[in-house]
Amino acid sequence: MIKLVTLFTFFIISTSNFAQENYPKPTTKDILFYIQHNRGKNTFIYQPNYSSKTRLDDKHPIKISRQLFDRNSEIKPLTSIQRRYAYGIKAVKLSDNYFEINLVSYPQQKLYLKLDKDMNPYIETTISGRHMIVKHLFIQLQDGTSGLTTKADYILFYGIDKKGDAIQAKMKL
Repeated sequence: MIKLVTLFTFFIISTSNFAQENYPKPTTKDILFYIQHNRGKNTFIYQPNYSSKTRLDDKHPIKISRQLFDRNSEIKPLTSIQRRYAYGIKAVKLSDNYFEINLVSYPQQKLYLKLDKDMNPYIETTISGRHMIVKHLFIQLQDGTSGLTTKADYILFYGIDKKGDAIQAKMKL
Protein backbone atom coordinates (compact mmCIF):
# COMPACT_ATOMS: atom_id res chain seq x y z
CA MET A 1 0.00 0.00 0.00
CA ILE A 2 1.98 2.94 1.26
CA LYS A 3 5.63 2.75 0.27
CA LEU A 4 7.55 5.53 1.87
CA VAL A 5 11.07 5.23 0.60
CA THR A 6 11.92 8.88 0.07
CA LEU A 7 13.74 10.97 2.67
CA PHE A 8 11.54 12.87 5.11
CA THR A 9 11.47 16.57 5.72
CA PHE A 10 9.98 17.54 9.04
CA PHE A 11 8.07 20.66 9.92
CA ILE A 12 6.81 21.45 13.43
CA ILE A 13 3.69 23.54 13.21
CA SER A 14 0.73 24.41 15.41
CA THR A 15 -2.13 21.95 15.74
CA SER A 16 -4.79 24.13 14.24
CA ASN A 17 -3.27 24.48 10.77
CA PHE A 18 -4.01 21.00 9.45
CA ALA A 19 -6.84 19.69 11.60
CA GLN A 20 -9.20 17.30 9.84
CA GLU A 21 -12.75 18.53 9.92
CA ASN A 22 -15.67 16.15 10.28
CA TYR A 23 -13.56 13.09 11.01
CA PRO A 24 -15.01 10.82 13.69
CA LYS A 25 -13.00 9.85 16.73
CA PRO A 26 -12.67 6.16 17.63
CA THR A 27 -15.14 4.95 20.23
CA THR A 28 -12.88 2.21 21.60
CA LYS A 29 -11.31 2.70 25.04
CA ASP A 30 -7.62 2.42 25.96
CA ILE A 31 -6.24 3.76 22.68
CA LEU A 32 -2.52 4.38 22.36
CA PHE A 33 -3.01 6.24 19.06
CA TYR A 34 -5.01 5.98 15.86
CA ILE A 35 -4.47 6.61 12.14
CA GLN A 36 -6.82 8.18 9.62
CA HIS A 37 -6.34 9.17 5.98
CA ASN A 38 -7.98 11.32 3.32
CA ARG A 39 -9.66 8.44 1.44
CA GLY A 40 -12.39 7.72 3.92
CA LYS A 41 -13.13 8.06 7.57
CA ASN A 42 -12.44 4.51 8.67
CA THR A 43 -9.85 4.53 11.44
CA PHE A 44 -6.98 2.23 12.39
CA ILE A 45 -6.77 1.81 16.15
CA TYR A 46 -3.69 0.84 18.19
CA GLN A 47 -4.33 -0.40 21.73
CA PRO A 48 -2.10 -1.86 24.43
CA ASN A 49 -2.09 -5.64 24.68
CA TYR A 50 -1.45 -6.94 28.19
CA SER A 51 -0.30 -10.36 29.36
CA SER A 52 -1.22 -9.37 32.93
CA LYS A 53 -2.70 -6.32 34.64
CA THR A 54 0.61 -4.43 34.74
CA ARG A 55 2.63 -6.11 31.99
CA LEU A 56 2.50 -5.59 28.24
CA ASP A 57 2.63 -8.76 26.18
CA ASP A 58 6.27 -9.41 25.21
CA LYS A 59 5.52 -10.71 21.71
CA HIS A 60 2.48 -8.62 20.75
CA PRO A 61 2.40 -5.47 22.89
CA ILE A 62 -0.10 -3.71 20.61
CA LYS A 63 -3.49 -4.83 19.30
CA ILE A 64 -4.55 -3.28 15.99
CA SER A 65 -8.06 -3.04 14.65
CA ARG A 66 -10.05 -0.82 12.35
CA GLN A 67 -13.27 0.99 13.05
CA LEU A 68 -15.50 1.10 9.99
CA PHE A 69 -17.41 4.35 10.32
CA ASP A 70 -19.06 3.72 6.94
CA ARG A 71 -20.54 0.45 8.37
CA ASN A 72 -22.21 1.44 11.64
CA SER A 73 -18.82 1.91 13.37
CA GLU A 74 -18.06 -1.83 13.35
CA ILE A 75 -14.71 -2.88 14.82
CA LYS A 76 -12.84 -5.39 12.64
CA PRO A 77 -9.33 -6.87 12.53
CA LEU A 78 -6.91 -5.66 9.86
CA THR A 79 -6.84 -7.55 6.60
CA SER A 80 -3.60 -9.41 5.94
CA ILE A 81 -2.64 -6.85 3.26
CA GLN A 82 -3.29 -3.94 5.65
CA ARG A 83 -1.24 -5.66 8.36
CA ARG A 84 1.65 -6.56 6.05
CA TYR A 85 1.99 -3.42 3.91
CA ALA A 86 0.32 -0.44 5.55
CA TYR A 87 -0.89 -0.42 9.16
CA GLY A 88 0.88 -3.36 10.79
CA ILE A 89 3.74 -3.00 13.24
CA LYS A 90 7.01 -4.60 14.18
CA ALA A 91 7.80 -4.51 17.88
CA VAL A 92 11.16 -5.14 19.52
CA LYS A 93 11.29 -5.52 23.28
CA LEU A 94 13.97 -3.26 24.75
CA SER A 95 13.21 -4.08 28.40
CA ASP A 96 10.18 -4.83 30.59
CA ASN A 97 7.20 -2.80 29.34
CA TYR A 98 9.42 -0.89 26.90
CA PHE A 99 9.33 -1.52 23.13
CA GLU A 100 10.60 0.00 19.92
CA ILE A 101 7.72 0.07 17.45
CA ASN A 102 7.94 0.50 13.69
CA LEU A 103 4.94 0.89 11.44
CA VAL A 104 5.53 -1.35 8.41
CA SER A 105 4.72 1.44 5.95
CA TYR A 106 7.41 3.82 7.28
CA PRO A 107 9.88 1.93 9.45
CA GLN A 108 12.37 4.80 9.50
CA GLN A 109 10.31 6.65 12.12
CA LYS A 110 10.93 4.97 15.47
CA LEU A 111 8.10 4.94 18.00
CA TYR A 112 8.48 3.81 21.59
CA LEU A 113 5.84 2.13 23.73
CA LYS A 114 6.28 2.70 27.47
CA LEU A 115 4.34 2.75 30.71
CA ASP A 116 4.27 5.90 32.86
CA LYS A 117 4.69 5.89 36.65
CA ASP A 118 0.95 5.09 37.02
CA MET A 119 1.32 2.11 34.64
CA ASN A 120 -0.55 3.88 31.80
CA PRO A 121 0.83 3.03 28.34
CA TYR A 122 1.80 5.68 25.79
CA ILE A 123 3.67 6.04 22.51
CA GLU A 124 6.42 8.58 22.06
CA THR A 125 8.71 9.65 19.26
CA THR A 126 11.12 12.41 18.37
CA ILE A 127 10.63 14.50 15.26
CA SER A 128 13.17 17.17 14.29
CA GLY A 129 14.69 16.96 17.75
CA ARG A 130 11.35 17.51 19.50
CA HIS A 131 9.86 14.89 21.79
CA MET A 132 6.18 14.03 21.28
CA ILE A 133 3.67 11.71 22.91
CA VAL A 134 1.71 10.54 19.87
CA LYS A 135 -2.10 10.71 19.93
CA HIS A 136 -3.00 10.23 16.27
CA LEU A 137 -1.73 10.37 12.70
CA PHE A 138 -3.34 11.62 9.52
CA ILE A 139 -1.98 10.41 6.18
CA GLN A 140 -2.54 12.47 3.03
CA LEU A 141 -2.52 9.89 0.24
CA GLN A 142 -1.54 10.89 -3.29
CA ASP A 143 -4.26 11.20 -5.89
CA GLY A 144 -4.03 8.61 -8.64
CA THR A 145 -2.39 5.92 -6.50
CA SER A 146 -4.21 2.91 -5.12
CA GLY A 147 -3.80 -0.64 -3.90
CA LEU A 148 -0.24 -1.82 -3.34
CA THR A 149 1.12 1.23 -5.19
CA THR A 150 -0.52 3.77 -2.86
CA LYS A 151 1.82 6.60 -1.98
CA ALA A 152 1.53 9.39 0.55
CA ASP A 153 2.30 13.11 0.22
CA TYR A 154 2.71 13.68 3.94
CA ILE A 155 1.86 12.42 7.41
CA LEU A 156 0.65 14.64 10.22
CA PHE A 157 1.61 13.53 13.73
CA TYR A 158 -0.64 14.96 16.46
CA GLY A 159 0.47 14.75 20.06
CA ILE A 160 1.63 16.42 23.23
CA ASP A 161 5.07 17.86 23.97
CA LYS A 162 6.99 17.60 27.26
CA LYS A 163 5.13 20.60 28.67
CA GLY A 164 1.76 19.01 27.92
CA ASP A 165 1.01 21.39 25.04
CA ALA A 166 -0.66 20.08 21.90
CA ILE A 167 1.73 19.95 18.95
CA GLN A 168 1.72 18.70 15.41
CA ALA A 169 4.53 17.58 13.14
CA LYS A 170 4.25 17.31 9.40
CA MET A 171 6.40 14.67 7.77
CA LYS A 172 6.65 15.52 4.07
CA LEU A 173 7.37 12.49 1.92
